[in-house]
Amino acid sequence: MEDGTGRRPMGGSHQGFTLGFPESAGCRRYTMRFYIHLCVMTLPFCSVGTPVSSCSLSTKAMANYTEEGDIILGLLTPTSASFTRPVVTFSIQPPPYPCDAFSSDLYKSILALIFAVKEVNENPNLLPNITLGFQMFDSCYSESGSLQAIFQTVSSNDNQIPNYKCGSKPIVPAVIGDISSPSVATARVLGLWRFPQVSYVAAIPSLSNKIEFPSFIRTTVSTRSQPQALIGLCKKFGWTWIGVIASSADYFVQGVVEFRREAIQNGICIEFFETVSFSPFNNKIPKTVENVGRSMARVVILYCSNAEVFLIFREVLQQNLNGKVWIGTEAWYSTPPIDKQFLTILNGTIGIARSRAIPPNFSNFLQTFNPSKYAKLPFVKTFWEVLFNCKWPEGEVNIHAINVGQVNKTCTGLEKLVTNDMAEFNDPTSQFVSMAHNAVYAVAHALHNLLHCRPGEGPFHEKSCANEHNIQPWQLLHYLKRVHFVNTAGEDVSFDANGDIYGSFDILNWHFKENRSQFKKVGTFSDHVDQKLLINGSAIFWSGGQLPLSVCSDVCPPGHWKKPRKGQPVCCYDCVLCPESMISSETNSVRCFSCLEDFWPDNKRTKCTPKVVEFLSYEEPLGLVMTLLAIMFYVTTMMVLIVFLKFRHTTVVKANNRNLSYVLLLSLMFCFLCPLVFIGRPVTPTCSIRQSLFGIIFSICISCILAKTIIVVIAFKATKPGSNLRMWIGSKMAILVVSMSTIVQVLIILVWQIGFPPFLERNYEVLNGVILLECNEGSVAMFYCTIGYLAFLAIISFVVAFLARNLPDSFNEAKYITFSMLTFLSVWSTFIPAYLSTKGKYIVAVEIFAILLSSFGLLCCIFAPKCYIILLRPSMNTKQYLTSKK
Repeated sequence: MEDGTGRRPMGGSHQGFTLGFPESAGCRRYTMRFYIHLCVMTLPFCSVGTPVSSCSLSTKAMANYTEEGDIILGLLTPTSASFTRPVVTFSIQPPPYPCDAFSSDLYKSILALIFAVKEVNENPNLLPNITLGFQMFDSCYSESGSLQAIFQTVSSNDNQIPNYKCGSKPIVPAVIGDISSPSVATARVLGLWRFPQVSYVAAIPSLSNKIEFPSFIRTTVSTRSQPQALIGLCKKFGWTWIGVIASSADYFVQGVVEFRREAIQNGICIEFFETVSFSPFNNKIPKTVENVGRSMARVVILYCSNAEVFLIFREVLQQNLNGKVWIGTEAWYSTPPIDKQFLTILNGTIGIARSRAIPPNFSNFLQTFNPSKYAKLPFVKTFWEVLFNCKWPEGEVNIHAINVGQVNKTCTGLEKLVTNDMAEFNDPTSQFVSMAHNAVYAVAHALHNLLHCRPGEGPFHEKSCANEHNIQPWQLLHYLKRVHFVNTAGEDVSFDANGDIYGSFDILNWHFKENRSQFKKVGTFSDHVDQKLLINGSAIFWSGGQLPLSVCSDVCPPGHWKKPRKGQPVCCYDCVLCPESMISSETNSVRCFSCLEDFWPDNKRTKCTPKVVEFLSYEEPLGLVMTLLAIMFYVTTMMVLIVFLKFRHTTVVKANNRNLSYVLLLSLMFCFLCPLVFIGRPVTPTCSIRQSLFGIIFSICISCILAKTIIVVIAFKATKPGSNLRMWIGSKMAILVVSMSTIVQVLIILVWQIGFPPFLERNYEVLNGVILLECNEGSVAMFYCTIGYLAFLAIISFVVAFLARNLPDSFNEAKYITFSMLTFLSVWSTFIPAYLSTKGKYIVAVEIFAILLSSFGLLCCIFAPKCYIILLRPSMNTKQYLTSKK
């Protein structure tokens, strides 16, 4: 609905509406939505029949340099700077932003843009039958200049009508430029329309944010890659304790914030962080340099501009500060403040600079470049005057050029631009030449892909393609983000999801030799490959003759770990030897690692070695001695048995119940063989039977002795007339005592074997570095029950024998049994504490020793006196002697 004037009324507060200029002849409308809050706004909108001038902004059109073509690109190229800032009182119309000082810093990149457009137009395989043109604006290093230029560019008219295109001029699908600060402003505006902007200079990190700047793309490396390159250098050379001096400018602040984040993640500590600014009233730099001198860090990273580095180095000379290694960033290192007094400071420093691959034909273009061919190119003659320190004969060329010193010659236009320095990092703008060249080619390839889209295979709605006669900026942006090509220098060019080109830096080393200072390329850094940093350490010249060390604490060798110092950064630590059971195989290990169960650290605790598997073996001396003793005692017992068998009809053998003696000697023989089951590598079957065998055999031994004792007592008691004990003197009593006593032990062992069976165990805890192969008894209580029952039988035998000690000596064996039981109980009473206090294989040795000693005690105490009589005193081995009063 329109009012009588043909204007469309606007809504009230809190309502959205479309800013709609009526489409008249030659005018095309772009749609933009605004939201108005608590206000009503009235603007003189265009209507049909209304002159275009009545709806234009009241701003003077900017001058530009134009080359016609089928498709026009907008170029924002800062050429001059402002040294004066007009005071705006708003009592009169504000004057335009002044551009009163020519700057030659980026002028070669402007020539690279012109060369790239020319090269694309001459390439039959890229945009065939279509010529590229451009409108070039001087943004004057200012936000206002850049904004005014883009409004004029997208309007395609001297009258700046936002969001509107009038006239029949070719469309402008993309803008190339500008530097960092102005690009932030232009990217916000162009992002509203999704209008592509490709910058070849702006490196400020925040422009990678695609939420704020959705249509911004750049062919220069974002400063996000620079911190990674610096961190890579620090890690390569082992610098973990560094200092940082940073500029307070926004470009450097964003970069250094990213650097600090990367440093924390990579274990690099910043001892001091100082900020400086380039200002005539700045008195902080002397204090900053004093802090650098007092610091322990030998490596100092300068995140500053060239001018600030100049002030820092001047103060370094005044304070005579030595022994520091200065690390340069791309902002100043390839164009450091050249002054003879600074050569000693710069000598041996290392830094990074953006890689530059100069287009192969650009040198020829510069060699044939003549200002007369591009007479309308802004400031071309001024650039010539500054570059060659000459003066044109025309009086009109006196543009506010920066002072170039005494001019002694006249410009002819035949001077040749030097191009050899561009590849040697001596040309401060050479890096921007390749980036500007890539920017034009990126847009050209995107246009080529857009125009060669096949219907039905397009990327848009229902697989449609763009209208080549009405290319929408957002459609070109779609192709531009996905462009991928190889430039004329052979480099692969593509963009990541943030619209940034993959970062690539050259590592440079400043070397002063033979009164000549020069850069030397010693490595590269690329953030899109697996091995990001490649550097030739042997090619680097260090001022001290060797790689400087910049750490808070010395390197911890393998076998140690870094123990943090309380209250200090993580880079400050003490080297502590790893615990006994742990190792560290790397230098500067942050912790020690435990070995696997079957392994143990070596003496230096740098690697794990297999643990010693320990058990009582036949090969070692202790096992060998125990084996020999067991065999010797076994043979001795066998000989005693042979003697008793041979002299079985003699009085001594008969008088002591020879059948029980035979059983006792046989059981003692098996007792001496028991240790052989304990010696050697244990296995599960031996673990199950060895304690059972020991318990049952010893039960037979002690029960035989008990039976002997009881029979002796009964024998003497049965001599009384009318005694009923005579019936128990025979073998019945012996069988009863031995069988009953043994059956109880068998029952105990059955409960043990069924309920808590012994098993083979690998014990890692007893001895460090040793795996003890041992038999776990399954139940310690059952083990002590077995020994306890043997002790019970021995105590009964001891008591009975002790009570029978006063019986007549001729037939009395009680004294020998008493001594044998006393020996048995003494051995096994000392076994318990010895068993509990011993570790490893010596536990088995203690038990074997107790078995051998107790068995040998029984053999000696009971059978030695008898063998003495049988073998040495046969006269005593008669019935008459035994029945005599003697």
